[in-house]
Amino acid sequence: MPFTTNPIEFIREQDSRLSKYYSTNKLKFSGFESRQNFIDWYMHELYFFDNKCHYCKTSILDIRRLLNAGLINGRLVRGSGLRGPNLEVDRRDSFGVYEVRNCVLSCYYCNNDKSNTFDYETYLDVIGPFKKQAWDILLNRLG
Repeated sequence: MPFTTNPIEFIREQDSRLSKYYSTNKLKFSGFESRQNFIDWYMHELYFFDNKCHYCKTSILDIRRLLNAGLINGRLVRGSGLRGPNLEVDRRDSFGVYEVRNCVLSCYYCNNDKSNTFDYETYLDVIGPFKKQAWDILLNRLG
């Protein structure tokens, strides 16, 4: 089944997905004080940054288009589906706490790539713009 690329459907989907996402990661997200605080933060970030990855500035809706077209692949995760079609929570400071001031929304591809390999500033200023160029090339193939 293809991933929705309709912005309104996407927001509805995320709103219903987040409560479960928080519950399965509640120890990780304990710095958000409550499930509702986490959901409110996530939805605010989606809206404020127009559904874009903090690092590569690519819309998750465009990434979903690439997934649907088979130009990129996600990563299967046992028990919890597929990584790739949703923005993930990344810590600016890879060793810090998951809390509002230390977190950003990131596409799976930047989150996985940044990991503990690059610091926040290096990934944001150097790697992210190159990843954006790669996404744009693939999106141009779709027409």
